[in-house]
Amino acid sequence: MAHPNFLLNSRVLVIGGSSGIGFAVASGAIANGSRVHITSLTAEKLSTKITQLRSLYPNAHIGGSTADLSNVEKLEGNLQSVLAAAVTETGGPLDHIVYTAGDLPDRIPAGADDRDECARALHQSPGRYLKPGPSSSITLTSGVGVHRPRPGSSGVISVGAAVEALSRALAVDLAPIRVNVVIPGVVSTELMERMTGGNVDIFKSGTLTKTLGTPEGAAEAYLFCMRSTLATGQGFIIDSGSMMAPALG
Repeated sequence: MAHPNFLLNSRVLVIGGSSGIGFAVASGAIANGSRVHITSLTAEKLSTKITQLRSLYPNAHIGGSTADLSNVEKLEGNLQSVLAAAVTETGGPLDHIVYTAGDLPDRIPAGADDRDECARALHQSPGRYLKPGPSSSITLTSGVGVHRPRPGSSGVISVGAAVEALSRALAVDLAPIRVNVVIPGVVSTELMERMTGGNVDIFKSGTLTKTLGTPEGAAEAYLFCMRSTLATGQGFIIDSGSMMAPALG
């Protein structure tokens, strides 16, 4: 028996799928035969990225919608709008939801100030937005800094820690739908380039492999979380061994 393609014909929403790791997750899902819906903050960027994906995968089903999930007061309604658009555009309840949206550390990511509103929207997922059952999944994103903090990062890593705790609670509350969180180290993305002023390579020496993660490499962890019906309530650290490398300085 040939090994099954667990993502073939699945319906996938990637929130934050217009750049970095999220774009790589969307590309990887499409390459495996998924119908993919991505979000972006602006219509211009969304159009550019959908065009790029269609050029890579001419026969694939790719769509998207704009979403501003940084407005805490409107978070639940905006998230529901995104879910509804993805369900309509992909042609049915979703199989997988991936959340990779984020911004520079001086701006608190979506939902950080009111995680209860985000959780309420996700609790409405089974049956309405997301197929109920262990083949369906939600994958969130944290960061390795939660487990190995750097000086001055307490405001940022508290958000990641909350996301990790939320993922475990949702895994219980939404079961049998699976919920996991991916915890990347430094990945060479547009966001990291902006954060480091183009000097992202300085982090190579702080890893065991002496390399930085790529968006495509990081995306494999998200694809695993979608594929494996055995994975739920877990946090998967993908950090090039930075947590085990000797401390710098």
